[in-house]
Amino acid sequence: MYKAEIDWSHELHETVVKSLATSFGLDFLLFKDKDGGNVDTIHNVRKGIYATEKEKEQYDNRGKYDSHKYHSHRDYIATNKQGKMVHQQGELYDEYTGNSFHVNDKKNLDHIISAKEIHDDAGRVLADIIGEDLANNESNLCFTNENINKKKQDKSMEQFILELQNKRTEIQQEIAELKNKSHLTEQEQKELKKLENIDSANLAKMKEIDEKARANYNQKINREYYISSKFAKNITKQAAISGFKMGTRQMLGLILAEVWFELKESIPTIYERNRQYFTINGFINDLMSTFNNIWHRIKKKFHTFFMAFKDSAIGGVLSSVSTTVINIFLTTQKQIVKMLREIWGNLVQAIKLIFFNPQSLPLGQLIKEVGKIVGAGIAVSCGVMVNSMLSQVCVFPFGAEIAAFCSTLVTGVITLGVTYYLENGEICQKIWAFLDKFSDNSTKRLNFYREVNEKLDCYLLELYQLEFNIDTEQLELFSLRLSSVNNELERSFILEEEIKERNIKLPYEKGNPDSVKSWLNSL
Repeated sequence: MYKAEIDWSHELHETVVKSLATSFGLDFLLFKDKDGGNVDTIHNVRKGIYATEKEKEQYDNRGKYDSHKYHSHRDYIATNKQGKMVHQQGELYDEYTGNSFHVNDKKNLDHIISAKEIHDDAGRVLADIIGEDLANNESNLCFTNENINKKKQDKSMEQFILELQNKRTEIQQEIAELKNKSHLTEQEQKELKKLENIDSANLAKMKEIDEKARANYNQKINREYYISSKFAKNITKQAAISGFKMGTRQMLGLILAEVWFELKESIPTIYERNRQYFTINGFINDLMSTFNNIWHRIKKKFHTFFMAFKDSAIGGVLSSVSTTVINIFLTTQKQIVKMLREIWGNLVQAIKLIFFNPQSLPLGQLIKEVGKIVGAGIAVSCGVMVNSMLSQVCVFPFGAEIAAFCSTLVTGVITLGVTYYLENGEICQKIWAFLDKFSDNSTKRLNFYREVNEKLDCYLLELYQLEFNIDTEQLELFSLRLSSVNNELERSFILEEEIKERNIKLPYEKGNPDSVKSWLNSL
């Protein structure tokens, strides 16, 4: 199997430049990554992490908690009224203790999730649900004795259970002391009844009731928000913006990289040509020629740029959607947001190659190319992590630039390492050869001629360099310089400079008219 030769310095230079122009250059200009992504989720806002200032302001302006509004709601009144009737029939049970109420027992209708907690819930505010309606849903109401309800107040069930656990021993000691007295005053009898009611709380049952109520509560909020037009508009808008930015970043980055590659080749040539003999016309023509070469280079690769924009835009859309989905369950750090964007950009290329296989590659070569793409994504992810760590250390002037360069260097080295191993690794070669056996005859024949063509290209390039030693770009620039001068004197200077530079031996003596005539007559 043909092994590709890799020019490490050239490939590293190209990889680093493209990474600087895309992942670690324009990316920081176009994307403002932050913890939690760009779409508000219930999970994030409950942790105080907002994607938009609008939603944060809405929460800050939710208004103060009004206990009367929550306890005078129609559903609260109706449930209380129904409970009173059941109580009179002797069939009402205390859900926190499991005991039945006696006719003379004082009962209270409790909000399992406290009304104040619901009022201050950022998830409820984000979902635009009226707090009174949620708090007084039948799944959040239960009857308990007055002493437990007043002890609980507006605490969460978790806080209340923890408080009871910490004070249980103390309460039981007080109960024992009161019971040991031979005679109790009316006040002491009331205190004993109160302590016994509180001590009768079944903590495991209370926890179970709270978990069930919260499951129903969160289900209502999640369903209301995540199927709302508000969430759909936000996720669609951010996905479209991310896709456009990602496509633009990739396309502009590749264009800027190509501009740099052309300048890198042209600047030394222009400098050497104008170092000894400088003319304004010649210099301007050199610049115009360079810009013309840049334009032709970009125009030649326009299709490549367009495909890069399209693939990256799709990757940007998918990364935005996946980031939002992840943040429904857990909060992503901003470094993870960037890594997801880079990974999706490479995954789109890999998926496209697997399903369409535009070059009709055999199975082994197809998997190898997919491996290179995935490896490039992993390399960029490693670069992102390095950049994140260095950004915290390099807090001095130009520290951010140094961190970006080191990150791109790491990306380039890992990318080339993966590519080289996939191309030349002994184990990989065996795997590709084995997988290629499953290709049909036409694909094998096509692959054979492709390898032959690559070898012929290498041989022709070597032959061209050995036999002709001609640089077509230098020849074109030399021709432009000759055509740019206005008189024979300047033209003679240019020719003389070129003759010396190339060490050309003339068949006549320069500056001697008789020698020139003698040579012409001998022709």
